[in-house]
Amino acid sequence: MPSSNVAPPIQAIKELPLPAYESGKLDNGMELYMLRGGSEPVMRMEIVFRAGATYEKKSGVAEFMAGLMSEGTRSMNSAALAETIESLGATLFTRGGVDTARVRLLTLTRFFPDLIGVVREVINAPAFDPGELKVYADNKVERLKIDLKKNEVLAYRHLTEAIFGQAHPYGKNVFPEDYLGITIEDLMNHHARHIIPQNGMVLVSGLFGDKEINQIRETIGTWNPNHNNGSEEVVLFPAGGKTGYFEFDGPQVHQAAIRIGRRLFPQSHPDFNGLFVLNTILGGYFGSRLMMEIRENQGLTYGIYSSVDSFASDGCFYISTETATDNTAKVIEAIHQEMLRLQQELIEEEELDMARNYLMGHLMSQIDGPFSTMDFIKSLKIEHLEDSAFAAMVDTIQQITPNQLRELAVKYLDPSDWVTIVVK
Repeated sequence: MPSSNVAPPIQAIKELPLPAYESGKLDNGMELYMLRGGSEPVMRMEIVFRAGATYEKKSGVAEFMAGLMSEGTRSMNSAALAETIESLGATLFTRGGVDTARVRLLTLTRFFPDLIGVVREVINAPAFDPGELKVYADNKVERLKIDLKKNEVLAYRHLTEAIFGQAHPYGKNVFPEDYLGITIEDLMNHHARHIIPQNGMVLVSGLFGDKEINQIRETIGTWNPNHNNGSEEVVLFPAGGKTGYFEFDGPQVHQAAIRIGRRLFPQSHPDFNGLFVLNTILGGYFGSRLMMEIRENQGLTYGIYSSVDSFASDGCFYISTETATDNTAKVIEAIHQEMLRLQQELIEEEELDMARNYLMGHLMSQIDGPFSTMDFIKSLKIEHLEDSAFAAMVDTIQQITPNQLRELAVKYLDPSDWVTIVVK
């Protein structure tokens, strides 16, 4: 039978439910979220604390505290802790961000009983060794010095500072002298105030059973540190942010880094989902308008994208690209024209359908497998969102109209409301 060259029809994704998961509470009050699945005997446990930069009293402390939690405990130095983890083929890392500090263990399920006590010690009794602090600080300073020689890094730092303000944790920049000024006492104070049960949640995913959950209840669930003197703080910051054009000298004189942005709001805002779709059309994927016009048609850049970012208590919308220094004005003008087009013209249904299909595929990838799905659930919990937020996003992607998108563009894409940062 002769083969056919006709491609099979593309089937659009119309329904996409969030996979069901279990939830409970440990005896010490920590929320517990569980998602069983997978074909391999592997599981992941992540403990998340509201203990990020939003809550720190001194720049860089939250990041350092989280990073050093896995660099030794009171009973194991850094080498012994690493050897214990690696000898069982597991990985353990600790990270700090703007909103949270996280401890993540990935292990074969059969070794979980040997490691759960280690994780408890990591969160409850980190050593905060002065020698480890010096090594960690020196490494961070060297990496930061390298980053500060890049125009794109400087542009993003200037952008977030302009959008949120220097006093806002999402706009505050850290400098080498901040890292070098962090002390053991700073780490211990932040840990004592914020690494406590009422600030934490436990998320378990992969192939596990009631045995492993009971072990969590008997170890993490019975953890009640005697320094339980803090609580999750409601952090409010004033509205505001700069608008206009700001230019800075950068170390790379032949290439300009351009960042254009504005302050938004958390994902719980009623306009967020619509802006998520609008952003995709503007610059959120390879077929976006910014890519087609500025990269493909005008050849002014190798890449350009836009992003709607949300955090626990705020958010922003920004556009990023790099171009030859002489093309800076042309690129900015082309960006403004694409923003104005979305305000003035209705999006064609064919273009909107392409964005819908892309976004549905993107959401499907975010809930592909227990680990990815739990990462999505974690984001919902960190940003104080209900599970219904996922269905609401799917509904918006499927149902939003060209008129609604134009209304959002009029409301949020006026270039005069945005700040433009150029480092060249």
